[in-house]
Formats: sequence, C-alpha cells, structure tokens
Amino acid sequence: MKKKHASLLLAAAMAASVISGCGNSANNSAAETEKTETTAAAATSAAEETTAAEAAEDTEKNETDEVVIATPRDAVQGSGDAYYCWEGAYVWEALTANNGGVIDPWLAKSWEHNDDCTEWTFNLRDDAYFTDGVQFNADVCLKNIERWGHGITSTYTTLSIEKSLPNLDKMEKVDDFTVKFTFAQPITTLEYVLSDYGSPMYSPNCFDEETGVISDYAIGTGPYKITDHVESEYVTLERNDNYYGEKGKVKTFKIRCIPDAETRVSALKSGEVMGLADNGAITMDAAKNLCDTDSSFEMDSTPSHMTEYIMFNDKNEYLADKRMREAFNLATDRDSICSVIYGGLLQPAYSFLSTQSTFHLDIQGTYDMEQAKALAKEVLGDKTVDMTMIIRSSTASDYNCKAVAEYLKQVYAELGVNINIEIVDSSLYKERQQEGTYDMTLTVFGINNADPTSTFKQYFASEGNSNKTLNYNYYNEKIDELVAKAPTIADVEERSKIYDEIQQELFDDSACVPICYQINVNIHNKAITHYAGKTFGVGLPTISWVK
Repeated sequence: MKKKHASLLLAAAMAASVISGCGNSANNSAAETEKTETTAAAATSAAEETTAAEAAEDTEKNETDEVVIATPRDAVQGSGDAYYCWEGAYVWEALTANNGGVIDPWLAKSWEHNDDCTEWTFNLRDDAYFTDGVQFNADVCLKNIERWGHGITSTYTTLSIEKSLPNLDKMEKVDDFTVKFTFAQPITTLEYVLSDYGSPMYSPNCFDEETGVISDYAIGTGPYKITDHVESEYVTLERNDNYYGEKGKVKTFKIRCIPDAETRVSALKSGEVMGLADNGAITMDAAKNLCDTDSSFEMDSTPSHMTEYIMFNDKNEYLADKRMREAFNLATDRDSICSVIYGGLLQPAYSFLSTQSTFHLDIQGTYDMEQAKALAKEVLGDKTVDMTMIIRSSTASDYNCKAVAEYLKQVYAELGVNINIEIVDSSLYKERQQEGTYDMTLTVFGINNADPTSTFKQYFASEGNSNKTLNYNYYNEKIDELVAKAPTIADVEERSKIYDEIQQELFDDSACVPICYQINVNIHNKAITHYAGKTFGVGLPTISWVK
C-alpha cells in the first residue's frame, strides 16, 4: 500500500534525521539525548497509529466492497450439471485435493488401504458443516456417492461411481466419520481418483435422492456460498463465516461471465472488474502488453493441466499411416511456437499427460524438417493433398490457436499438405467431430490429473468412448494391451512404469501431436492483492483490497 509505505518511510527519515543531528555534537547533554529518543518514539508511534488506521480501513473495505472478477464462461452451470458450479467458486469441497500432483487431505483428513489395495478406509473431518447447517459425516458422504450412480452429466468431467470408484464391490459406514470401500480389483491410486472433481460433496438438502439433480443452489462446505445467480451473466458469492478453515478475506465476490475477449479486457481497463480468471481469460501477449503499458495491473501465471494438441482422424488414409503422423510431429517446431507466439511463457510438449500429472513422463522430442519431408514423400509421393483442420472458435481466440494454425499451415505445406483451417462454434465443432467430417483438430483440453488409466482408455483404446465418438479412430494393439493391464497392477511404482510405457508408445507412434503445456494467465488490478492462480481459477479466499 503506497500510503502506508510512505508513512513508514517518513517516520524512519524523521528519526534518522534527528539521530544524525545528535551525532554531529561531541558533547550531547542527557536532556538532548532524552529529547531525541522521545522524538523518535513519537514518530514511530505516529507511524504505527497510521498503519493501524489504514489496516482498519482496509478491513472495512473487505467487508463492504464487492470484488468483481470476469471469466470467459459462467462459473455456475446450474441445476442440470452434476457439479452445479466449478471448483474455482470455492462452494463445494471434495474428499482429497490434487495440488500439482501432490494429494492433500480435504474433507477426508486421512486414509489407508490393505496390502493389495482392494480395501480403502477414509477418515472424515468432524468439524465441516454445509452452509445450511448440516454436518458433513459418513452418512452424508455415502449419500453423495449414491448420487453419482444416477447418470448425472456435466460439462466439466464425468461424475460417476464407475469412474471415481472403479470396480466398487461395496461401500459402508464404519462409524460416524469413517467410510470403507471394497473393490473387486486393486486400485492403487484412489486418493488421486477422488481428488477435486472426483468426489464433490453437497448437502443432501440440495439434491434429489432419486435423480441426483441439484434443485436450487448448490450447498457446500466451502469458504463461500452462492447467494444469487443469473445464468450466463453473473454469480454472487458470500463468505461462509462458519467455515472450519481459514475464512475468506473479502466478504462478497461477483463473478461475471463475459465470453468476448475484447469486452473482458475493456471491463478490466475501465475498472468494471478487478481481475480476469479461468482458462483462456486473456491471452498471454495481451496480459503482458497491458502490464507493460499500465502499472495499475499485475499478471500471475501458474502451471495448468491444459495442453495444446493436434488430434488426428485416422479414417483419413494418409493419417492412418504412422509415417505421415510422424512427419507432422517432426515438422512441428514447438520451440518457435512457444517463444514467438506465446512469448516464451510456455513449455514445448511431447507427452500426452500434462506436467501437472503425477504420472507425467518427461519426453524430449526433436524438430527435424528434412526427416519430416522424407517421411511425407514416402507416403504422398509427389502429390499435394488437402486436409481440413477444425478449431473451436473459443479456443482459437482465447489461446492464440488461430495464430498457431496459420503458422502450421505454412509449415505443413512443405510436406505436400494443404491445410484448410475452419474455425467453428462449439456446437458445430462437436457435430463435425461426431460426423468425422474433419482430418485433424487443433485443440486445448485438460487431462485428468488423477489415475490416467481411464484417460488413456477413453482417447486411445480401440473401444474408447472418445476415440470412437469423436472419430479419432486410433488403433494400436500394444496400447490396448497396456491399458487393460494397468488396473490389475497393485503396486504404484509398477503401475507407473506401465503409464510411462503408454506415454512413450503414444509418442513413438505419433498418436497425436502435443504442442505446448499451457499455463493459467490471470491478471488483476493492483487495488486487490494475493490474486494467486490455481489449477481452477484463482484463490478467492486469499484475495483482499489494498486501498
């Protein structure tokens, strides 16, 4: 706070000035010395009083002044969504939290399992209450898990017993704050599977036991609660003053949904909003330029679970040939993309799993245009072929993917491939994928940071849901065997080796082209502080006003 710093510096200067004056006399009297000490003490006391007054003023501001933040999407999907709102709203909490690959206790304070990982016991917090006054306990935990069996859907990720508790044989209440899960097959990383979106907990009063649908507002145990929501416009969050942990600094937040990138930035510049948050809220170059030209703003960048990829439709006769996919892989100069288009803020990506996954394998590939041309010529001969690359419109603008695509169009032309770039809205993008009327996609999406077996199966096993419905049409017998084997391995280290083997095989086979590991770019007005980026949004509870 500038005013506070100025007061302290002034007090220090006054004290130093008086002391310096005393030092110039060889024979200071006792009275003069006493006077000097009194003056210095008075200056220090004045500074402390000023600081205390300003702190009181800031505290009052945190209680009375709403902080408005803008996001590209609505933070609340509503009653039709399994989660109702995203994790970054700090409304609901899960059993465990995945913090950059490290699993921390959350509503479960500890857990243990038997030797073969078929029995897991979770010890629950006894001091967590939902904002409607209901205490979180074993009965509530099991009611929430039963809810996952109703086939409720979400735009975030699938919430189901099968995914969160694969091969579950039975679940039971041991006592009021202990639950036990028994599985038909070993599961070595259940604490990862249940993290974050793997085990959201809600008050039983807010969802229908028969359908699992949240009827009105979601009611959680988090540091904030929903008090108002207008779909696709805003949600108002109020501090939960009965929260068991450290309470939020600001009493009220409003998270506005502003889909258009230029409008979001304009709202930030004008002071309508204090910060931008969420994946793609602002491009890296726009954030950097704004901070460089206006000292009122500050940028925070944190590692993300999002990765930028090229995904192929292997129904295309040329893309079904590994040599052609490898040619695209070798011709993709990731270092140039990261340094030029993304200002050096991103890392080149070669592995399918993000750097935020505990099981990420650090693969280092190469850029070799001559080898790429040679492989392409083996497949195409002297022909030039047309291929269509589709990009979701929001991805194209929010992640600079349009610039990446235009760069790749020029590069891939040297391979004898004419790329036709089509930027389409979300509904048409999904339709095109389901119809298979595309050759490749340039996309950014997040890979589940939990146990990756289901992710590998979904995208690359021959019977994987996304592999089939999104028309990737990828087939690799070795991948099928490894994906089937992984869930049967009880030892974490041994299973991790299989995950390494899968990632290496996907790279060697050029199943897709990972381009760069994304970061979360959040920017805020310096009128607020502690605007720290998280995997999902920003840390609302730590934010406070500074003037």
